[in-house]
Amino acid sequence: MDEHHKLECLESLDKMIDKYKNDTYMLNRIHSHITHNLPNTLEYEHRNHERRIDRANFLSKEQETFIQVFLQKNLYFYLCGPNLFYKYDGINYQIVREDDIIHNLLSTISKDRVLLDWKQKTKIHILKLIKEGKSLFNSIPESDTIQSVLNTLCPTFFENKRYTKYFLTVLGDNILKKNSHLIFLMNTEMKKIMSVLDNISDISIGFNGVTSNFVTKYHESHLYENCRLIKMNENVSRELWKDAIKKIGLNLICVAVHYSKRYDNSDSYVEKQMDDDHKKYINYVKNHTSIEIVNEFCGNYIQEQNSELGVMSIDWKNLHFVWKQFLNDKQYPNMMYLQTLKSHLIDKYEYDKEKDLFYGIASQFIPLQREFLNFWDKNITNSETAVDPISNFDNELEIDEICVLFKSWLKQNSEHKISGCNISENTILKIISHYYNTVEIVEDKYLLNISCVLWDKINDIRESFEYIKSSLETYDYEIVPFDDVYNYYYEYTRKTDTKMIVSKRYFSKYLYYMYSDNIVYDKFIEIKFLYSIENI
Repeated sequence: MDEHHKLECLESLDKMIDKYKNDTYMLNRIHSHITHNLPNTLEYEHRNHERRIDRANFLSKEQETFIQVFLQKNLYFYLCGPNLFYKYDGINYQIVREDDIIHNLLSTISKDRVLLDWKQKTKIHILKLIKEGKSLFNSIPESDTIQSVLNTLCPTFFENKRYTKYFLTVLGDNILKKNSHLIFLMNTEMKKIMSVLDNISDISIGFNGVTSNFVTKYHESHLYENCRLIKMNENVSRELWKDAIKKIGLNLICVAVHYSKRYDNSDSYVEKQMDDDHKKYINYVKNHTSIEIVNEFCGNYIQEQNSELGVMSIDWKNLHFVWKQFLNDKQYPNMMYLQTLKSHLIDKYEYDKEKDLFYGIASQFIPLQREFLNFWDKNITNSETAVDPISNFDNELEIDEICVLFKSWLKQNSEHKISGCNISENTILKIISHYYNTVEIVEDKYLLNISCVLWDKINDIRESFEYIKSSLETYDYEIVPFDDVYNYYYEYTRKTDTKMIVSKRYFSKYLYYMYSDNIVYDKFIEIKFLYSIENI
């Protein structure tokens, strides 16, 4: 007790004595309280105070241990932006409700029983610790989580794990807003499926711009030094990607952030972790000017003609297609404006503006391309002319069927020694998209409302029905599955040595159209449909 408090006590006692100086009873009571009651009361309060201190110290230590163990066993995290809590079980991250955390916490305290008196106090303290010190972006995924993400993405979507890690590091940089000046050029198909990742990111962490700097076309505002190339495997299924991201979405985000922190940023990862070939690809635009890129294209895809061979020329539309072939073969996205490309080519070669022709050059890709255009113009019909006049059934061709028909036609009709054996379905698809952009193409496979004079698909099906009918005469059931009908059709093509065979999809589509009244259970057709075949 300091001197001031001591004086206050003495003054208070003096006042009481002075107040009752003429009252013997009260003076005796003052004496009794001071000499007997006050020491006992103070002793009792002293012991209680020490017990409370001891218990508070005990509970404080128990609380400290409890919190440490609880947060170690229950890996909870938080992001203030979306105001979301997360739990990590060592394999998967998942969003959890605050109420679920509180329920788990209070249940654990109740089982332990020691901290029952401090239940609410402990709850408040733990939630505060999670919110203030357990950011989701500071969590470190376990090896099982990392490998699960890598194995899901590679090799299905990315060619190897190093490139997969690069992709994840780029995403992590975007989430943490590092290197926001960088632009990542990619092909159109990759950009389309990236929207799935944006949606998952928006829902999971409240960040909807995770792929905002992924672009499919170069823009004049983009400096080449800020551009990087990024790619996925070709022909990736959007549905497959969507299913994968739904399963590992939050895991992928956490691994991406982890890699961004571990490797500092994507450029640093490329420099320290990637081999020379990958570095060359990723930094291709960064390390080249538009003129250098055009020069590489011309050096590999254009041949300057000797004057002794006569005047050769390529029109701009064909040359543009060869440029697309260059981009496709190198797996480069579009990295310059078309007018910029044309200007560089005009500077490099003799050009006739009126005819839109470049003189004195040729390309190994032009002859085969021209032959395909010749094949198409002579053999392919579209729109109303592709409708079967008897059944009014809209015809269609699949890209692999066109490829087979073209190769067969080329062997018999080419005036030059051109081999079409190596032309791919992808190349043919690009030719069609470039020169016949009004053709409706579904899933990069089905070309609608077109037919080929070299193959009457519908007539082939009709001619097989007599064989199918005889094969089903001894059939034991009143309905037959489509698969069995198609199998009989296939047997017919083998027996008659039919060169072209319609797909099961097209065959079924024709059955649906022609015999809809006889179809039951979606995939079965009534045997009585045979009786109508003769009337086709």
